[in-house]
Amino acid sequence: MQVEASTIEHDKLLLSRLQLFRNVDLDNAALFDLLNQCEYRQLAKDEVVLSTEAENHYLYILLKGRLAIQLNEHEDIPLATVEPGECVGEMSIIDSRVPSALVSALEETQVLVIEQDILWRMVSVSHEIARNLLYIMSERVRYSNLVIADSLEMQRKYQRFASTDALTGLHNRGWMDDAFDREIKRSERDELPLALIMIDVDRFKNYNDEYGHLAGDQVLITVADAIRSPLRPNDMVARFGGEEFAVLLPETTVSNAEIIAERLRDHVAKADPGVLDSRRLPAVTISLGIAGRQPGYSLDMMIAAADVAMYHAKRNGRNRVEVAANVSLDH
Repeated sequence: MQVEASTIEHDKLLLSRLQLFRNVDLDNAALFDLLNQCEYRQLAKDEVVLSTEAENHYLYILLKGRLAIQLNEHEDIPLATVEPGECVGEMSIIDSRVPSALVSALEETQVLVIEQDILWRMVSVSHEIARNLLYIMSERVRYSNLVIADSLEMQRKYQRFASTDALTGLHNRGWMDDAFDREIKRSERDELPLALIMIDVDRFKNYNDEYGHLAGDQVLITVADAIRSPLRPNDMVARFGGEEFAVLLPETTVSNAEIIAERLRDHVAKADPGVLDSRRLPAVTISLGIAGRQPGYSLDMMIAAADVAMYHAKRNGRNRVEVAANVSLDH
């Protein structure tokens, strides 16, 4: 319906509070005539004003109620909401493209509808409207940039969660399989030494049975920190699973890996798991097995060799380091 002059006069204060008409001279005769060609529209709940499947030729200024912005109609949670005083539709008018989002009424809503030709005529009549329209667009772009930044941060967070063990903060098995494999292939290609250390917490099941699983978790965190702290920046460490850990040492001979493994063993033996429920937890020890890279070795082959050495360490008294058989200390 057309807006009567009396209605415009009555709503002049309301219009002055809208983003598009902020600091605009609403007594301007030419602008007054253009406003008379606009209409108020009542929207029912869920009524669509902008669709991703149809061109848009109108600017909608929200007077009462709320609008929802969604990427598609199947979304349960809106990407954003539009509150009274704000507008939608300006981007698709300016770039003459189909709207990039679906906009619908969240409840019974009243909007002021401005046809695009009338909007451009308003811009010609009032520099303030032109300035306000630029401000509205800049805010829309700023919001879009924030959404993109938040999405990227969320993506990084999910990637971090996907590659990190939630308990210890070390990399997890999935990350290890990829990163260790790439490093082994690089070592093979460049003919560089490389060593793998497999680590298992001694008598961990007994520790859990006696002190409880929360104490076991606390010990695993302590062991992870003790293993991580003495390593070099290019060394790789991951939680292999359960109470077992893996350390890959690039450009490291087996003899040097033994020195590093002894350092890790000593760090863990001296690490304090702290107090749980007013009870001081005893320290634990670890058994370590070392395997050096041999020509044609895959990650699985290195893990198998280091695991055998680690179980030899357990059979030989625990809290010790063993090297896989048939590996030269100089290779």
